[in-house]
Amino acid sequence: MSMLRSATAGAALLLAAVMPAAAQKSLAQKYLDGEAKLSTPFNYDGPAITLRYSTFLGKAGATPELYEKLWARLKADTNGKITVQPFWSNSLADAQTGGFESVASGIADMGTCYTQLNPGGFDLHFGVQLPKMFTDSSTGSLVFNEVYAKYLRDVFEKRNVYLARVGLTPPQQLLSKEPIRTFDEMKGKRAWSVGKVANAAVASLALAPTSLKISELYPGFQSGVIDVAPMHDAGAPLFRLTDIAKYRTKVDLWTNPNEHCINPKRWDGLPEPVKAYLYHWFQVWTQVESQLYYDLEAGRAREAMQKQGIQFIEFSDADRAKVDAAYAGVVEAWVKEQEDAGRKGRAMVEEMRALRTKYGAMTLDQRMQAVLDKPMPGLMPGR
Repeated sequence: MSMLRSATAGAALLLAAVMPAAAQKSLAQKYLDGEAKLSTPFNYDGPAITLRYSTFLGKAGATPELYEKLWARLKADTNGKITVQPFWSNSLADAQTGGFESVASGIADMGTCYTQLNPGGFDLHFGVQLPKMFTDSSTGSLVFNEVYAKYLRDVFEKRNVYLARVGLTPPQQLLSKEPIRTFDEMKGKRAWSVGKVANAAVASLALAPTSLKISELYPGFQSGVIDVAPMHDAGAPLFRLTDIAKYRTKVDLWTNPNEHCINPKRWDGLPEPVKAYLYHWFQVWTQVESQLYYDLEAGRAREAMQKQGIQFIEFSDADRAKVDAAYAGVVEAWVKEQEDAGRKGRAMVEEMRALRTKYGAMTLDQRMQAVLDKPMPGLMPGR
């Protein structure tokens, strides 16, 4: 009897040990696995629809793998009625500096339209890049959607596209071949940056902003064109910077908005039930990417970097205070520039901070559930 009780107790302990691990599957992963659904029904039984998607990303890597799973989920949940056909590595059109034009012209139905790579005509938009504004993608992406609908949509649509979805990377950290252990050791080092706000953030640390295309980042870092490659943690292995870097210094620089746009004529021509479903699904795509790639993969990337010997450096309290003071100057200068031009820079910054507090207080599953329950309105005409 005692042996039976012992075995039963052992089984119970084993079950208790296993059950928490199983229960830890996130709601974002459950959606990807088909165990959770968005609330918008799919009421369409017409001809199958294929959307041609253009990107500069290559097919290999964590992001493309996640996208393939998301598109497979979309196809399954719409009974094969909606399919995304990807064209990787600029194979359909220039999806970097020509992203807007390729989608607006109809060469692609949708694709990457990154404002950071096409900054002309955008001003208030780059407030989301202000340094140390966001610490994680899941929160930042939700905030971005709200401020886009209120402050940014009209300017974006002047490029003759609609916004399909937009995510926000976590902040960039410094990857370098030589250690950067203090604030003063950043002085004069050439650091990659793209765009006005990113350049201002980099310059505030006494680094020298150096502009390179994303395709030039790896060879530029390898050859010494730049000394420092700022990159968010999930992106470091994607762009193979971890093959070169020996050190990572935490400074929480700018975040990158990663917009995907869709051709207005193609969108307007879709049946209404398809548009209603896709409008909601695009936001689900963003939150799944934010949680499972930008945030979760970032943790895995940090573990991998440390295992391969990349040294992680944290500034002293005194040097962190210098960084904070430098960033405060960047924010105030940006706000003044926007206000002087008649744009609502201060209101947008204050709203981003308030929304950051709101969404930051939620768990990952609560954020995911909110997105599954109801899409955020105002990101497209008539929505």
